[in-house]
Amino acid sequence: FHNAVAQIRALNAGTKLNMVDLDEEKEVRDGQVVSPQDEDEL
Repeated sequence: FHNAVAQIRALNAGTKLNMVDLDEEKEVRDGQVVSPQDEDEL
């Protein structure tokens, strides 16, 4: 994961990237990267 972030930063030098909450576990749902839902919400 950290290697991927470093590559993204290198490829987008000079661009401010939003790195907020990147340490959280995420999943892809309907083409969007989102926080996982609780089983109660499913």
